Amino acid sequence: MLTRKICDDEIKYFIEEIKEKGFCVIKKYLAEKDVKFLINEALFLIEQKGSNEEGTPLGLQSTIKFDKRLNTVIQYSKDYLEISTTGDHLKIYSEFLNDPFYGLIPSNDPNFILAQANLRQATSRLAFHVDSRLVTPGYNTWSMQGIIALSRKNNLTGGLRVRPGSHLKDYFPDSTKNYSDAEDVDLEPGDMAVFSSQLHHATHDTKKGENASWALLLTYRSWWCKQQFDLWSMIDSGLLSELNDNQKLILGACSVVPHVSSASPSSRHGYAIFRDNKIENDMYA
Repeated sequence: MLTRKICDDEIKYFIEEIKEKGFCVIKKYLAEKDVKFLINEALFLIEQKGSNEEGTPLGLQSTIKFDKRLNTVIQYSKDYLEISTTGDHLKIYSEFLNDPFYGLIPSNDPNFILAQANLRQATSRLAFHVDSRLVTPGYNTWSMQGIIALSRKNNLTGGLRVRPGSHLKDYFPDSTKNYSDAEDVDLEPGDMAVFSSQLHHATHDTKKGENASWALLLTYRSWWCKQQFDLWSMIDSGLLSELNDNQKLILGACSVVPHVSSASPSSRHGYAIFRDNKIENDMYA
């Protein structure tokens, strides 16, 4: 596993930080040697697969349309797929996104899904926004973000800026404002920021003469939410066969909408769906 172990006391601390402030930072979640390998892999994949014309963001996020980026990097890289679907950071997300009434799988397993996993070089600034189409008061949420820094992220290199506690509000931020209560969240290579999609956040642009930072950008959501990409069908079957059952669930395989009327009307499934090609027979026949 590429990510380090997070002890139970750390996990409890991070959960409380998210409840209070809306975010936490896992320091040195990836080892230096692994970060170097991943950034080289990112640069190679961007050269081979990336394009500024494809996958252009809409609305407010269209400001980053000229940044180098690669959507759904997990379909090209076993390493990024592993990081996105395994690791102790999932225990933190489980506190907020797991459905306690899911059943069908062991109760300690994550039952939420990965909505997206993208690479981006942070050249352009993003104004204050939230990554949820609906905001509610309190820390309960069905969508959360993650940023794994592959290079140093700060106010000079396209780093993250947040309004601590704003995830508790029930209103959207004003994208024209530079809020006085905002704080920079500096990340070193290998650090991971975990935050609520309701947290008011922005990014700096990269200042002239500095190197724009690279990061893996993750979104996780409760199983009943819509993914931003149909990840389960996009990943090569050979790569899928190497994954464990929970990784497949996180990719959305247990909440795929059936394509035939003879399939079960249940909107969630357990690991049994992977036995005897049941997922193929029931959903895609």
